[in-house]
Amino acid sequence: DAATGRRLWRIAAKTPVIGDGLVAGDWLYMGLGSGSMAKIELRTGRIAWEFRFGEGQPQGRPAVAGGRVVFGAWDTNLYCLDEATGERLWSWNNGSPQKLYSPGHIVPRIVGGRIFIVAPDRCMTALDLATGREIWRVKRRKVRETTGVSADGSAVYAKTMDGELLAVATDADCYTELWTVDAGWGYDHNPCPVEVREGVAYMANRTGCVASVSGDGRLFWAEKFASSAANDFFVDADNRLWVTFIEGKIFCLGDPVVR
Repeated sequence: DAATGRRLWRIAAKTPVIGDGLVAGDWLYMGLGSGSMAKIELRTGRIAWEFRFGEGQPQGRPAVAGGRVVFGAWDTNLYCLDEATGERLWSWNNGSPQKLYSPGHIVPRIVGGRIFIVAPDRCMTALDLATGREIWRVKRRKVRETTGVSADGSAVYAKTMDGELLAVATDADCYTELWTVDAGWGYDHNPCPVEVREGVAYMANRTGCVASVSGDGRLFWAEKFASSAANDFFVDADNRLWVTFIEGKIFCLGDPVVR
């Protein structure tokens, strides 16, 4: 209970749970340990369905759109489930048996019936949401795990291992890069997702830095907040931007500041 802190329900997982969950409407979509993805009623904790796929943590947040639940796991696969039943509609992998190249810690981005993912294999891939068909797949930049979507949905963002943020068109039938901006912090492999607030994209790195980038690819600022990797961003109901770091620090940014 948000007001009192009283526990409303609990679920016993079969293995440790390290993944992020997604709240959509009255439901929580979240892995319940290795080899599991579940749909859970927020009010009661009732499990509507649990999809068991073997082994491998679904560490990143799932995505829900068009009656589909999409998530990646550390078993080399990206899965697409029926939102109502939990039935597997299709799965995709990059063809490599190497589990370290899995889309296990990604946030799938769904725009216009397409899924965009970036995994540790350093490829960017666009898939058809309905069928899982590859629309395009490229390895032109050293992209890795971190993604976001522009406010108008026209671009998907990806962070490179050189500390750059790039924008790629979401409606093109081939890889179409719109712009690239360098935050100036060099090598990076932190999977913290990109957050967009009022058209401004925020990204963070492994050494405590945060950068702010305009929708047309201008670097507003890049500042050092902490000494460790960022976990995630969150925009609250008052439009404040929150960011947490592994060392235990939490920062809150008020109105977007351009400097």
